[in-house]
Amino acid sequence: MGFCNTKLRLAVLIFCFIGTYLRAQSDTSFIRRTLNITAITSDIKVDGIVDDEAWDNIPVQTDFWQQQPVDNKRADIQTEVKVGYSSDGIYISAVMFDDNGQVISTLKRDNFGGNDGFVVVIDPIHQRNNGFAFALNAGGAQTEILLSPNNGDDSWDNRWRSGAKQYEDRWTIEMFIPYKTLRYDKDNLEWGINFVRFDQGLNEEHVWSQVPRQFDPGDLGYCGTMIWDKAPEQQKSNIALIPYATVNTSNNFNEGEGAKTNFATGGDAKISLTTGLNLDLTVNPDFSQVEVDRQVSNLTRFNIFFPERRQFFLENADLFNNYGQFANQPFYSRRIGLDPSGNTVPILYGARLSGNVNERLRVGALNMHSKTTDNALGQNFTSVATQYNIGKRSSIQGLFLNRQAYDGSKTISGDYGRNAGGVLNLSTADGKWSGQAGYIHSFKQGIKDKNSHIYGRFDYAGERFRTFAFVQNLGENYFADMGFNARINNFNPTTGEVVRIGYTQVGNMLNYYIYPDSKKINFHWSGIENFVIINNGGLLNDWYTRFRHFIFFQNTSQLRFRLNHIYQDLVFPFALTETPLPAGQYDNWEFNIQLNSDQRKDINFSLFSVYGGFYNGNKFTNTLDVNFRRQPWGNFSVGLENNRIRLPEPYGNLDITLATARAELNFSTSLFWTTFFQYNTQAKRMNVNTRLQWRYAPMSDIFLVYTDNYNTLDRLTPTGRTFVFKVNYWLGL
Repeated sequence: MGFCNTKLRLAVLIFCFIGTYLRAQSDTSFIRRTLNITAITSDIKVDGIVDDEAWDNIPVQTDFWQQQPVDNKRADIQTEVKVGYSSDGIYISAVMFDDNGQVISTLKRDNFGGNDGFVVVIDPIHQRNNGFAFALNAGGAQTEILLSPNNGDDSWDNRWRSGAKQYEDRWTIEMFIPYKTLRYDKDNLEWGINFVRFDQGLNEEHVWSQVPRQFDPGDLGYCGTMIWDKAPEQQKSNIALIPYATVNTSNNFNEGEGAKTNFATGGDAKISLTTGLNLDLTVNPDFSQVEVDRQVSNLTRFNIFFPERRQFFLENADLFNNYGQFANQPFYSRRIGLDPSGNTVPILYGARLSGNVNERLRVGALNMHSKTTDNALGQNFTSVATQYNIGKRSSIQGLFLNRQAYDGSKTISGDYGRNAGGVLNLSTADGKWSGQAGYIHSFKQGIKDKNSHIYGRFDYAGERFRTFAFVQNLGENYFADMGFNARINNFNPTTGEVVRIGYTQVGNMLNYYIYPDSKKINFHWSGIENFVIINNGGLLNDWYTRFRHFIFFQNTSQLRFRLNHIYQDLVFPFALTETPLPAGQYDNWEFNIQLNSDQRKDINFSLFSVYGGFYNGNKFTNTLDVNFRRQPWGNFSVGLENNRIRLPEPYGNLDITLATARAELNFSTSLFWTTFFQYNTQAKRMNVNTRLQWRYAPMSDIFLVYTDNYNTLDRLTPTGRTFVFKVNYWLGL
């Protein structure tokens, strides 16, 4: 088996494992702060105006540290925070002194970046592995984030109250976070906590408890400690019902059908079994209000990975997702309720149990059942995951997945796909050294060998020097029916067959950061990356090397240079044009440059250009995105990407254009109107999606959504048109 032999794979994994383990007692010299949370003695009106008498008796937390661009000095501008508790939840106030004026790019929910903002990070279990972040920008727009190692998911939504107020020399916020929104151990008197302030005018980030600048300011490993004088009260009832009703009018022009109108109802239920463990139920779920996927130009031989956007699949999603390397994931929730083209497949019901059993053990169990239709069999999807925390930031995880086909209520024998495996995640307490070793096995009827995914990696994140190295091997008979893998399936355009080829991938990255003593430049970033694909059998399939140098300026602009070397040995012809490129070896270089202007300006842009060899020809790519902001109510953007590919005869030339336009109007922090236009010559598709959302009560919305799709093959021809009216309501019991 050449390079891919098992002994070599295991040797590399052991090297990664030992290198991390020997440093397992490393810790940080950065200061972790402590506060004692204080009981609220009178009512607080959560309006952003910090004038309630209850705040007078609560100690102030101040003297923040800079985290970006430097992390070893106190912030020059003051931030004052107070934290208190009641029988129902946690209250937080903050005063951000600022004489530069506030930057408020939007009033829309879950759009935190590019704003003056304040974030509270909470780790109720205080194990540095999972937590929550609640963020407000200076205009009062909310963002909630689920935090896990190396990941933050701002698509998660839950109930909390807040307010913000702007003044000439400061801006202020108030938050109320109910215990019902959090998952915690009722006997734990020490929680992790940190406060983060983003100042766009200065292009600085400040933290209450120090965080090294090579990490995200919300890194759970650097939280301070919040000490309770008594355990938070366990809530007597923590049940929420979220019913919905929708009216959907659609035209399918491809089928020659007239307009059809459907009325549907369904809903979700959220039941807290304990303060740390939650049960979610859904019946006839509807995701028609979810924004459409952004189209991309695909010049590769493989599929594109799109992120999950549906709310039901997001809470505690890291329990199921934290397996594999990069896009090679055994669990990919878009396999549930969506076909390969992204079209909706009706889901009958679903249930998910997730959360903390105790301070060390997290569990997740998911079961979803899709409906049998004229075009597809019904499918039952089951996922079971566990995470046991060891040490300060390490864990052992296990996963079991099962897809089973149904014809109505009858199981179809042999039509299943299963995966089982686990991963060991090791990290030093300071987060600088980390490593991972994992194994996933797939089960299919009649398949006994070459059906595993084995992988390992280690990372080092120093202040100036950062690196990672990884290896993974996927057998040709490794199936992930509930997951995503981009390149096991190889299409042969000559025969029309899809051929499965297992492979080993090895990759590494070396980066070095320079922090000059300059008022104009925050830092330089230089590095090299290598990614090598070797098909099982020893054939070098792809080798990608990138040299890069980035310059990050104090005014938020960026200048990026990259030089890429790309070697490809095609096993089969590549049908990018009408005449497929022949199998064989291709060796090319390309150079690209990227300029991002000052993102604080009302008009800002990003320009990206690439020129170089492309298989047996060349490619010139230009991308321009221009954004106009009318603070704080309007954001307007246009984007244009053009790929000009020139190949020798008889393979022909190719010009691919992707055009986008987006308009976002924010009438308030609860009423938003977004319109998104896309035109893609590669997919020969144009679509328009416009959505009006009114959050008329906490976690309760009315949506009006209009989508129009066109085929541009010969002329502009409508293919589908949909209008949706949807209302849901969060009923707390």
